[in-house]
Amino acid sequence: MSGSRLRIVFVISLLILGSLVMLAVLRPLASAEEYSVVSRESIIRGEDQWIIQLDIVNQEKRDMSYVLRWSSGGADYTEKILVREGRIYSHIRHVYPAMVQEGKVDLTIYREGEAIPFEQSIYYLK
Repeated sequence: MSGSRLRIVFVISLLILGSLVMLAVLRPLASAEEYSVVSRESIIRGEDQWIIQLDIVNQEKRDMSYVLRWSSGGADYTEKILVREGRIYSHIRHVYPAMVQEGKVDLTIYREGEAIPFEQSIYYLK
């Protein structure tokens, strides 16, 4: 009798395992979320300025507002932007030598309402 009970438990275990495998194949447990990204960053050196260009790509499923904070050792600049769902925002920043006190410019990008930035960059300019 104990041998038949063991077989029944074994068959039930195999059925449960098979169900879990089928569930994982047909319906993954975690769906991948898409986040915004910064791409195509570039610095162009002009005669009397640097031009910093970057794209913010909104891959999220809704319109997103962002706060861009530029800091160059003394002068800070903040800009709020809205990027529509699935769209790209191209940002261009002109930086003049008088604005750069420590030889670098910091960029921090926040999703509006969040305290933790999703992108931080330091541009060293000489």
